[in-house]
Amino acid sequence: MKQYLIKKGNHYCSMSIFERLGDIGWKLKKYSVRFVLQSSCWWAPPRNNDDNDLNKLTGIAYGLSVHSNSVRLTWAPDFTVNGKIKIYGYTYDQKAADPKFTYQYITSVQVGQSCTGCIEVQGNKYAITVNGVTVLMDNLHPDPNLCFRLYPYFGGNNTAPQDMIIEIEATV
Repeated sequence: MKQYLIKKGNHYCSMSIFERLGDIGWKLKKYSVRFVLQSSCWWAPPRNNDDNDLNKLTGIAYGLSVHSNSVRLTWAPDFTVNGKIKIYGYTYDQKAADPKFTYQYITSVQVGQSCTGCIEVQGNKYAITVNGVTVLMDNLHPDPNLCFRLYPYFGGNNTAPQDMIIEIEATV
């Protein structure tokens, strides 16, 4: 698995421009992934209300913007259980001046746990699965054929409270 580092005080993970350009695709309907959120991804207590924002793990953007037709896995610490991370499905499914997102809880995982995930386009739904638990989320607008993989991003509004390591191995 490839390790991605989000440094304290940042939103974006470390990666090269060549890696990003290598993940452009066409008509992708299924994206499978293995991931590990290391212990550095959990913290408590929350610093403010924005620490409840969802952090982006990975996913697919259709077209040229992450804020219109995109679907991804997201995460946030479960501040009530030491070492637990809540995993959510997350979509932007409209083109608007003020894009709206939707999210749905899938499951919780332990830091350091190797997890499997899959995002699959099923007509007007996205089937998003983590460790065998599947949620269906609306896919109301046709996805453009051009697509690209999305990488770890911290936030919401806050930046990372500490260095964080996320491991990901993707299969498209």
